[in-house]
Amino acid sequence: MIKIDINLVFTIINLLVLYLMMKKFLFGPIINVMDQRKAMIDQQFAEAKERQDNAKELQEQYEGALRSAKEESYQIMEQAKKEAKAQADNTVKETEARVDAMLAKAQEDIRMERENAMRQMKGDVASLAMEAAAKIMGKNSGADQDLSLYDQFIEEAGDPDDSDRR
Repeated sequence: MIKIDINLVFTIINLLVLYLMMKKFLFGPIINVMDQRKAMIDQQFAEAKERQDNAKELQEQYEGALRSAKEESYQIMEQAKKEAKAQADNTVKETEARVDAMLAKAQEDIRMERENAMRQMKGDVASLAMEAAAKIMGKNSGADQDLSLYDQFIEEAGDPDDSDRR
């Protein structure tokens, strides 16, 4: 027969009791702590994934707003260019109108000056003609004779404007 030593039996019993006690008091709490840690880590991963999704959504919103702002700034720039061109065109038209008005006034002034110069020259020519006629005649004649000589001179010169002076 097999002889079993009592020490061996007590050792086996002690080991079984130690194992059961360790399972209940050591391994149980450790496994519970590990399960809690695993659950906490899973929860943190889920929160991180949710935050990442929120960050992506915010990034898409930001990019959309940025695109919208760029389009709006482009439209504002185009509108400003159109307004500046219209204002420049208006300024050019106003300047052209002013230049045309100034040119018309200058032409009118030139015409008036020319008429005045012609009148003055006619007066000067008439007085020179009177002086020449007086020197030729050798005597100083009266005002009536001067006027008749002047009218005759103008008639012979062919000026239709002064022919109604008689």
